[in-house]
Amino acid sequence: MEFIQQSIELNRPFLMFEVLFLIGGIILIVAGYKIKKKSKSSGVVSIVVGIIIVFLSIYIMFSTLIFRLNS
Repeated sequence: MEFIQQSIELNRPFLMFEVLFLIGGIILIVAGYKIKKKSKSSGVVSIVVGIIIVFLSIYIMFSTLIFRLNS
């Protein structure tokens, strides 16, 4: 537990920036489902881009927690 707590304390600015991207990806997914009723292609593109952003931000968060501990 100390490892996670220490890593979060050291990397707080990076993690906050990555959380903003995560929230943005979630917003794109939700907006894509709402847009999909009117325009299927725009909705699907928004959903796919949102999913990619969410996965990338989660990957970057974990790599920040693990590899930036000694930085």
